[in-house]
Amino acid sequence: MFAEQHTIKLPSAPKVTPIIQVKEQVSPKAVAQQWLTKLETLLKSNSIAGLSSVMHQDSWWRDMFAFSWDIRTIRGLDKLSTYFSENLLHTNSQNLKLRETGKFAPNVQTPIEGLEWVESMFDFETKVGRGSGMLRLVQGPDGVWKGYMIYTALQELKGFEENAGIRRPHGGNNSLVGGAIKGNWLERRQRQVEFLDEEPTVLIVGAGQSGLNLGARLQAMGVSCLLVDKNERTLVTHDPVQYTHMAFLPFPSNWPLFTPKDKLGDWFEAYASLMELNVWTNSTIGNAVYDDNSKAWTIDVKKADGSVRTFHPHHVVCATGHAGEAKIPTFPGQSDFKGLVYHGSQHQDASITGNSMGKKVVVVGTGNSGHDISQNYYENGASVTMLQRRGTYVISADTGLFMLHEGMYDEFGPPTEDADIAGQSLPIPAQFALNVDLTAKIAEAEKKTLDGLTKAGFKLDFGDDKSGIYRKYITRGGGYYINVGCSQLIIDGKIAIKQSPDGISHFESDALVLADGTRLEADIVVLATGFDNMRTTARKIFGDTIADRCKDVWDLDEEGEVNAMWRPSGHPGFWFMGGSLALCRTYSRFVALQIKAIEEGIYT
Repeated sequence: MFAEQHTIKLPSAPKVTPIIQVKEQVSPKAVAQQWLTKLETLLKSNSIAGLSSVMHQDSWWRDMFAFSWDIRTIRGLDKLSTYFSENLLHTNSQNLKLRETGKFAPNVQTPIEGLEWVESMFDFETKVGRGSGMLRLVQGPDGVWKGYMIYTALQELKGFEENAGIRRPHGGNNSLVGGAIKGNWLERRQRQVEFLDEEPTVLIVGAGQSGLNLGARLQAMGVSCLLVDKNERTLVTHDPVQYTHMAFLPFPSNWPLFTPKDKLGDWFEAYASLMELNVWTNSTIGNAVYDDNSKAWTIDVKKADGSVRTFHPHHVVCATGHAGEAKIPTFPGQSDFKGLVYHGSQHQDASITGNSMGKKVVVVGTGNSGHDISQNYYENGASVTMLQRRGTYVISADTGLFMLHEGMYDEFGPPTEDADIAGQSLPIPAQFALNVDLTAKIAEAEKKTLDGLTKAGFKLDFGDDKSGIYRKYITRGGGYYINVGCSQLIIDGKIAIKQSPDGISHFESDALVLADGTRLEADIVVLATGFDNMRTTARKIFGDTIADRCKDVWDLDEEGEVNAMWRPSGHPGFWFMGGSLALCRTYSRFVALQIKAIEEGIYT
């Protein structure tokens, strides 16, 4: 809806004063400190009128729960003045301190040709908590350094910090509340998992990376939660290991770069056990009702053994994955087709689907799942054709993906906690704009593969503004493929590509007929046609009454923030939690902070 609005062009800023650390000239640290001191003075005095002395007229401020209980991106001095006039008085921001060591100490960056800024991480306090942020200062024509892109994010609540690090629990039977007479650690855990002595404050539906990260964050803040998942285990990653660590428990240093699906399932189960999370697998949600007066839910949970428990949590989290229900189209003549037709979400390994050797398989769709399924069938002896309607962005796992994370999430990068702060510190439209140059560099590095795909008849697409994978992921949830081998099969002609911009006309008993009349004989047709909005899953699980009060999920709102995800959903006491492993690690902190703040009466 706001796609054109979020395609921006970053300005070129003239280099007025060389910034090198010599005695005669201004250092990045001095520039950053002078600006931060001035900002703190304004914040303490609630001097909204003084913002023009520290912020450019066309400036950006991304705020995550530091000044308001939402994720906001404010662009322009006038809107920023309004935002602070509404929120500054009760925030009481203070103790702003630069990070003086490490990767994010004050330094000069040239993010694109012609734009130079002073960049630094900083920490701060508010009335209710402690936070961290990033400053990016640009020099104006008058030589004055002012804020261009600023980020503030709450990291913890005062008095309700995570029980981690120096606040880790004591442990041992001697520390058990009520003494050993009430049971040892194992006996207590067995009762906790079954919620025999209390009800969960939070019910999380989904025990993949979304639910597990959030569950760990909540329990570290003293909030009890139950995770329910209809599956026995949930899977899988295309991202490198340095990017995919989970809250409190990074992967071991000898973990493979890309985690096989069964190994990831083992890790999730181990994580749940080590984090002492209360997980019920093979369990489903029954009747769910929210009471606006009591601000509590009444929810039936059907366990694996068929028994039903009724709970009254204060919060429900839909953590069922990035997407919603499968988009499963139907076509004329489909019932006459003698072969097998199914959606990609129902795919099992081709080795157990049946004898794939020699079978003619048509895969409809060229996103991640379409490629993975095609490769799976090819490796099991099938003759595979991929059907493509529109262009797809392709990036290789062994080249471009590492370029995306270079210097941030790699073996030589900063601590993950700092990388997460820096990684989310730019407004999303600015991230899109900066990704244009990076996407072009990745394309040059992968030219051989991309040229080979084009020659093979595969249509490439780099996004509305040629900014690559992140924009497609955050706005569409698809339209890209992270190449782990299928591209070479296409280039070598081992997997065929057929273009059909107008789609499918109908099925015949032994074939798929395209809109242009082309007939593709098939024994198996896989509809890798993607998924709907995550709100559709909420509707399926919780019913229309709940879903109708929620907003649509993903894509961007007018300010350039993700709709309904990790922030108020539109329905009280209902949250959406999803995304990649890295996004779940980062944003689980913010969802947990909101829930804890509500429980303690800090956020009303």
